[in-house]
Amino acid sequence: MAIGRNQALWASVILHLSVLLGFFLFTIVDVFRPKEKLHVFEMVEPPSSAQHSTQSAAPVELPPAFDLPDVEPLNVSDPVLPKPEPVVSKPLPKPVKSKPTPKPVPAHQAPQLMSADDFFKNNPRKTPKPRKPQSAKPNFKAPTINTDKISQSLRSLTNIAVNDSSSRTLSSAERSALQRYGDQLNSRLNRAWIKPANLAGVKLGVTVVFDVSSSGRISNVRLRPASGNAAFDRSVKAAFSRVGSGGVMPTGQGHSFTMSFKMVE
Repeated sequence: MAIGRNQALWASVILHLSVLLGFFLFTIVDVFRPKEKLHVFEMVEPPSSAQHSTQSAAPVELPPAFDLPDVEPLNVSDPVLPKPEPVVSKPLPKPVKSKPTPKPVPAHQAPQLMSADDFFKNNPRKTPKPRKPQSAKPNFKAPTINTDKISQSLRSLTNIAVNDSSSRTLSSAERSALQRYGDQLNSRLNRAWIKPANLAGVKLGVTVVFDVSSSGRISNVRLRPASGNAAFDRSVKAAFSRVGSGGVMPTGQGHSFTMSFKMVE
């Protein structure tokens, strides 16, 4: 009995839902369906005959009239033409004289051959003048070279001088070798000399005389005279102690040298 009631209830519910669903679908289709456009016509009365007559009877406007003055004709005189200028005829050019034709130049004739006898007859030989006899010995003197003066000038240019006290006279080659030896010894002593730093820029100088044996050993170092500054004099003597020897003498004998030391050149 309960099952039959439930079936009737569900059948009623499904029926109502179907009706509602169909109504909803119909509404949607009706909304989105294109609608036909409506054409609206308006009734207008035709114009009456009175209106036609008023329009045709309207006056026509005419353009305004202008009063123009009378124009008198102008008296124009005939134009005066200028008289033509007389034409001056140009003078005729002078006739060009024709140059005379040059005469033909005759061809050079070949020189005639001349014999040797005829040539010497026409051109006699001149006797040469005798030359003056020249002297057999030319007047030329060979210049003499003073080696002593050259040695003295070389000594003045260097800072060291050789005091030659030996009894034997040295040749020019030995003097040159001794001078080179003194220059080398001077360079070695200058390199060995350590200048006092506290005396930089002070004008101090001293002349040193020393002996060099034949083997080159330096000895008997003396100041002539002393500088008066003990530190400066000690630095100069220390340079000789550092060098000690200058090498074997080129002359084979001992010599005495003089050398100057200066703080400021």
